Amino acid sequence: MKTHARKQMTVICEAPVMHRITRVLDKVPVSGYTVFDAHSGKGSEGTWDTDRMIGDAGRMVMVVSVMSPEQADIAIDRIYEALEPQMGIITIADVEVLRPERF
Repeated sequence: MKTHARKQMTVICEAPVMHRITRVLDKVPVSGYTVFDAHSGKGSEGTWDTDRMIGDAGRMVMVVSVMSPEQADIAIDRIYEALEPQMGIITIADVEVLRPERF
């Protein structure tokens, strides 16, 4: 089966910042993305969890999107600008897809 190269961008950020990220992806535009709740983790500032949180202030989410390399080049700079003053990380990975027309 033939596969096609694409980029997968994953952004982990505070929930209130998520809309900045999805607005960038909509403007690139990418064909889609998925947002997941992040319940706990460990990072440079130690462990965290959402057990006793009230509201979205400290809640973390993960935004995942698969796109062309050209779209990734545009999105990474714009997302970094939107995320830079906030807590979060951005990763880019090479992935292979079966239906390239969807990405």
